[in-house]
Amino acid sequence: MVIQYVVDCKSPTKGDCASASVRHVCQVAVDMGNKDQQNGKVGSDEKSEKFRRSSCPPTMASENLITVRRQPFTQTSFDELHLNTDQTSVSRLSKLKDNIYCSKKRSWKILTSYVPFIKTIRYYKLREYLMVDFLAGLTVGILHIPQALGFGQLTSVKIENGLYTSLWPVLIYMMFGTSPHVSMGTSAVICILTAAVVDRQGEMFQALHPEVLNQTFNGTDTLIPVDEVAEYLDYKESIAMSVTLFCGLMMIAMGFLKLGFITAYLSESFFAAFTSGAAVHIFTSQVTPMLGLNVPRHSGIFKIVKNYKGIFEHITEVNFTALICAVITMVVILIVKDCINERFKHKIVIPIPIELIVVIVGTLAAYFGEFNKNFGVDIVGSIPNTIPAPVLPPVDEAPNFLVDCFILAILIFANTIAMAKICAKKHNYEVDDSQEMIAYGMCNFLSCFFKCFPSSVAPPRSMVSSAMNTKTMLNGLVTSVLILLIILFISPLFAALPKAILAAIIAVALKGLFVQISIGYKYWKVSKYDFVIWLSTFLAVVFLDIDVGLGIGVGVSLISVVFQTQFASGYRVGRSKDGVFVEHKKYNDSQETLGVKVFRYNSSLYFANAEIFRSQVYGKTVNPRKLLKLLKKKEKKVAKMQKDGGYNNEFRRDSVITRELNNDIATSPGGDPVKSPAYDSIQNRLNNAEIGMSTFSSMDNPGFSIPEEMSSNSYTLKQNGVNNNTQSRMGRRHSSMDSTFLDDEEDPDDGGEVVTDAKLRSLRKTHHVIIDCAAINYLDVSGASVLSHMFVEYGHVNITMFLAGCSATMRDAMKHAGVYEKIGLENVFVELSDAVAVAKTHKIIPLPSSGLGDFSDDEAAEDSYVTNL
Repeated sequence: MVIQYVVDCKSPTKGDCASASVRHVCQVAVDMGNKDQQNGKVGSDEKSEKFRRSSCPPTMASENLITVRRQPFTQTSFDELHLNTDQTSVSRLSKLKDNIYCSKKRSWKILTSYVPFIKTIRYYKLREYLMVDFLAGLTVGILHIPQALGFGQLTSVKIENGLYTSLWPVLIYMMFGTSPHVSMGTSAVICILTAAVVDRQGEMFQALHPEVLNQTFNGTDTLIPVDEVAEYLDYKESIAMSVTLFCGLMMIAMGFLKLGFITAYLSESFFAAFTSGAAVHIFTSQVTPMLGLNVPRHSGIFKIVKNYKGIFEHITEVNFTALICAVITMVVILIVKDCINERFKHKIVIPIPIELIVVIVGTLAAYFGEFNKNFGVDIVGSIPNTIPAPVLPPVDEAPNFLVDCFILAILIFANTIAMAKICAKKHNYEVDDSQEMIAYGMCNFLSCFFKCFPSSVAPPRSMVSSAMNTKTMLNGLVTSVLILLIILFISPLFAALPKAILAAIIAVALKGLFVQISIGYKYWKVSKYDFVIWLSTFLAVVFLDIDVGLGIGVGVSLISVVFQTQFASGYRVGRSKDGVFVEHKKYNDSQETLGVKVFRYNSSLYFANAEIFRSQVYGKTVNPRKLLKLLKKKEKKVAKMQKDGGYNNEFRRDSVITRELNNDIATSPGGDPVKSPAYDSIQNRLNNAEIGMSTFSSMDNPGFSIPEEMSSNSYTLKQNGVNNNTQSRMGRRHSSMDSTFLDDEEDPDDGGEVVTDAKLRSLRKTHHVIIDCAAINYLDVSGASVLSHMFVEYGHVNITMFLAGCSATMRDAMKHAGVYEKIGLENVFVELSDAVAVAKTHKIIPLPSSGLGDFSDDEAAEDSYVTNL
């Protein structure tokens, strides 16, 4: 199949690359394959098979061609031909006025966008959705029960607070949420972060109220553990409520302001390290109840070291009954989850709720075996069977943990929206990020009045809901009713449940987070920056503290972004035999265009990397400052040798200038010599030259000599009117001139870089430097200034700088920064191929016959603020 487009464009009147009548032909020939290939027949030739496997299209290269033939375009000429000039810009005020109106349809849309439950009820299909929602809500509710009990203990508050947190957030999210598969409630990472705040404030409370440490059981001298003192537990409960309140308010505010993009600054490697590090703290907090120890919990920096120190100091006091309960619980849960639920997940409609089964069996065993009385096993104790009346959380201590609340708000949103998007992608629906943040904020804000701690998504519950293909948000109603019945009628029965069993359930739930630690090797192989983020975050979270590690992780993540752009690598670009622009020297067949150096930069260009960008361009192409310095040094050296009599004028005139004159004399059809303009220029320089003027040398003025690369290209030599004899004479001339100066690595006169004709000849081979800007998506004032001054610096040594592939935003920035005042529009091209096509038709521009000038004061200052101090 052949598709051919032919477009005849008449150019504008401006005399640029597209100023003449342009014939733009773009032909794409695509062969869909012969009949044998369509019928599945495959040739027997092994080389052909190997080629087909290794190449992208299943046809030979000669049968699948891409050919583009047109005149090169500058950006200006291309815009004049193709830019859509009918676009009219609308002010923001006009857009705002257009969006301010009221109608029934708009009112309904706004109402249902903020309260999606109304739309759910309006379009609910009873027969199709009811049974699925009921089963899904029931299953998720069953999973809530053991997690509510365990995570209430993990949060360092009362056990019943976990049950309340599994009730109210689920009911509230049903009203405001947009994902039917998100299961709000208790979450391990959020609970451990809340526990850190609660314990920190608890230590302050103990310091102000030392009497809570000296309370005893009735009629005995036995001290009551501080974590069982009612006054102390009420205080910690109030702190958890306050944290929940401000988390909710912050998320509501960010939702209305549409600030969900904040989570984009937290990389995947950061989240992986943070959650894995938090898992270490969660497991550590559950070690003491699994061992049956009563060890005070520490907070602050190095708390994990202090906690393990306390554990090992009391290791001889281990309660083996509690340890056996924990081990049996962990083994049973792992066997059922990995060997049954995971292995037969495609055949089992509802996974076995092994955690709930273990809780029930453990409670019965502890009740009839009287574990607490006979073996001293810590148990949950009495759980109230009432729904508490709403109370106002205290806010007087809020300044102490507002930063923690902000961190919790960001993590709640990041974790929950990620889970929501996974489920949305699987079930083909959309979630509104801003509305979801409002919903999460409402879950925490409203639930804080009912003695709840911060709630978030729990991936295991959400994945079960997704696997059961939950239809609508009404499944949350079933879950809430089940939790309500548990609180009112069944919760007192859990009084005999050993805490070791709850701790074991939490420890097993951390399996995925511990396995996730091995992902660090992947980050090392993929990106060293990601590995540094992962390692620094993980170590800081584990050994310092969760909140400190989170701050360090965020800081390292942001710094890595700066480093990646600041130290981004650029490279020279060559063209392969197939005409594809590739990284030069990385591919065997890559070749550069004679006299043209192309540099590609893979990053934004802004204040942090502007000078690094300039250094890379100069290092990989031509450094105009170095070239100018060497030329002026050569000029002074020749002048000195001329003055001292060490430089042979006659040899210089005969062997250099005379040959240049002879090369610029052609013969007319009548046999008379015809002098070229270059002849007159050189003759004038001979007549008016000052002593020691080094610009007479062909090495300084390669416009009248042939670069070494051209010796292997006979076509180029013929086009420039140079024969082999001339070339050999020039080679001998260069050799004789090189012997005039010492070719030392260090100049014996000043200790600087030695100047040789070969070195100057190498630097003067380039007449164009092209910057491929296709990968530069952002340009600031510093970047624009560097481009302008680079163009000026190259101009001092008669090298022209082109820009190619500049985006619209980059061109707009250059326009407002005044770049076009120095870099003319004729030097900005649409694509790299356009710039190369124009540059290769040019030749090296001779340097001026007079002495080379230094950079002016303004050029040296480069508009620096220092000059204004």
